Amino acid sequence: MRALLAVFLPLLVAYGATLQWCIDRWNAPTRYFEHCWLVPFIALAVLWVNRADWRARAARFDRTGFWLLGPALALHLVGAGLMIDSWSAASLVLAVPGAAWLALGRERLRGQWPVLWFVLFLVPLPFYVEGRLAFHMKEFAVRAGSWLANVAGADMVRRGEVLQPEGLPGALAVEDACGGLRSLMAMLTVAYCLAFFMRSKAWPRRWLLMAVAAPLAIAANVVRIAVLCLLARWFGVGFAEGTGHTLANIAAWIAEVLALLAFDAWLVRRFAGAVVSSAPSTAAGPAPRALSVGLGLWLAALPLLALCLYRPFVVGHGRAEKLPSTLAGYDLVPRTPEKEAKFRRDLPRWNELLGTADFVWRHYSDGGQSHINLVAVFHDANWKSVHPPRICIEGSNMTIEEDGLVPAPGLGEDVVAGLIVARSNWDERRYVSLSVYGTRDWTSGDYTKFMWHHLPLAVLRQSESGFLLRVESQVEARETVGDAQARCAKFLGELVPLARGILR
Repeated sequence: MRALLAVFLPLLVAYGATLQWCIDRWNAPTRYFEHCWLVPFIALAVLWVNRADWRARAARFDRTGFWLLGPALALHLVGAGLMIDSWSAASLVLAVPGAAWLALGRERLRGQWPVLWFVLFLVPLPFYVEGRLAFHMKEFAVRAGSWLANVAGADMVRRGEVLQPEGLPGALAVEDACGGLRSLMAMLTVAYCLAFFMRSKAWPRRWLLMAVAAPLAIAANVVRIAVLCLLARWFGVGFAEGTGHTLANIAAWIAEVLALLAFDAWLVRRFAGAVVSSAPSTAAGPAPRALSVGLGLWLAALPLLALCLYRPFVVGHGRAEKLPSTLAGYDLVPRTPEKEAKFRRDLPRWNELLGTADFVWRHYSDGGQSHINLVAVFHDANWKSVHPPRICIEGSNMTIEEDGLVPAPGLGEDVVAGLIVARSNWDERRYVSLSVYGTRDWTSGDYTKFMWHHLPLAVLRQSESGFLLRVESQVEARETVGDAQARCAKFLGELVPLARGILR
């Protein structure tokens, strides 16, 4: 009871808002982290099974637990102060074992450390890391899966994330959820449970199981996509997208688990005689009093909770929609019903990645001669979710040929815009993109300057509303990159003052 009141309860209060953020991510539309719901129940089950072992050893407060808990609380403080929830969540990886060490002591925890480090699988990845990892895994899976399918005679033509069986109607669209990140995270969790909670405790077996889990999950996803391509060739796209997709998912998961179990069976035989080295139990220092520990943690917990909950800003809505439908001689081109339906399906994912619903993705035309694509994102204290434009460009299946900064004299003498020249992997067409970040009275295309502009304000809880504007145009026939760049610069030059006016 003393440990509960002095350590665990104040930390639960301190991390209340952070745990809510984690739960929201577990329930996100991508379902990358839905396996996290099982982690606390698995940990409790392992502790229950081993209760006779750890209950037989005395529990005592151990101040050396602050070697883990201290850095955890410091990182949580920084994350809460800057309103970067992923940093606060990451501190849980140290806070949970540190709190147990402090409250129960090294002797009581002997043999239970794998359960405490299992908290690693409770913490979702930051949005930026998740987006980059998901993109690269999906790109590899589509490329390798279509190649493997064609080796087997599927005759698939790739157009970005769409795989078209040559000569047949319909096409297979590889969505973000099929990129392999979800199965990778789940497979790593299964491998950890198998390595640390079951069978032999030999360390070579444990590390080899963890090392093989990721390649196994990636390879299974590649084979799954190849099988879907073959099913589309043999039975039609409709079957492959429906019943075939369900069967392939089930078969891939069963195959992954069986392969991991088979590999583990070999490892158990291979390392059956391995000696598990265990660190000798070191004598703990003088045990701190429960009252002093509890008072200190409660004094830290309440301000941390207040810092997490108090976010002095007003979230704007609908600002991006106020941008004009006619600009610089270009008129907005409405999406077709099919494209609008797809955009609505993808909207929850876009909202999650951008950290806001206050954005637009538009297509403008001057009557057919040239075209402008516009992405406009407005932000408040969620400026941390605004990422460099190259991430979205690469995610659109384009290869970046040039990425740098260019003068933007139409926006001010010292203002620069981000310039990206990219080539579409679908049709080899080239595109020029100009982008800037801005607030009411500040503009730059430099992402580093954008971060350093907002970071000090976030420390002072004075986050400033702003925007990201990206203007893109295709390099038409008999045009140069400079022609498309000039077109984008003119459009952007008229757009930025309007965006500033919306913020005012």
